[in-house]
Amino acid sequence: MGYTDARLGRDVRSGRLLRVAPGWYGNARATPRVTRPLAVGHRLTCIDAAELHGLWIPYRDEEERRTLHVYRPSGSAASPRTMLAHPSRSRSWPESDAVASLPLALEHAMRCQDGERAAILLESAMTRRLMTPTEVQQLVDSAPAAVRSRIGSLSSASDSGSETRVVRWLRRRGFEVEQQVFVDGAGYVDLYAGGLLLEIDGQDGHSGPDAFGKDRRRDLRTGRHGLQILRLSYEQVWRGWSDTQDAVLETIAQVGAFGRRKVERLLAS
Repeated sequence: MGYTDARLGRDVRSGRLLRVAPGWYGNARATPRVTRPLAVGHRLTCIDAAELHGLWIPYRDEEERRTLHVYRPSGSAASPRTMLAHPSRSRSWPESDAVASLPLALEHAMRCQDGERAAILLESAMTRRLMTPTEVQQLVDSAPAAVRSRIGSLSSASDSGSETRVVRWLRRRGFEVEQQVFVDGAGYVDLYAGGLLLEIDGQDGHSGPDAFGKDRRRDLRTGRHGLQILRLSYEQVWRGWSDTQDAVLETIAQVGAFGRRKVERLLAS
């Protein structure tokens, strides 16, 4: 960027730059999530780095969000209580940037996060075209067997982490799940399982008056075929998940057989 030592010194003295750590400087736009770890010799990684790279991030409560996931080289200072360290046998950072690259952040996340959250991050990397399915699969294949088993199979069809959560749960319950199902006159619906069509709100995908109107129009069109769409909000999937699971199973038990017959007739016609 053309900075000399003399210019750096002048900009620090004038307040245009802040000396974050030896060899590291930041301006007024520098995010504290990055500068705080640098100040103690650590660097941002795992789910916090994944968020800066633009991935869909699973719901985290306030306490979880206050704890930063960092990489701590061997022999460096102990991490503050507000940081969760990913230790290493190496005494140096494997990359030159202040934030872990997306592959490295995901490598750390696969070992740190539970299977569901790791799967959400990996699927988001594919859906948002930040990594190819082949690159993601190579990352998973290089992980220990216990990590691979915890993550399980992945899909590139989920539009959001909320959809990933619902799909994985339904499959664990023994349902066959089809994603991005085309319904004549209504377009693509998030998923079909147990005779029921489901649309999943990923927090930003079905909000606002325009989206609300579009959803209602789709409901009318699917209703023409005698099909029912069950819509699950972000709140239902993440903050009321236990009750939502019971409600979905009850709905499938009540209307699933009817829905399956309708779908079979549509496919036969």
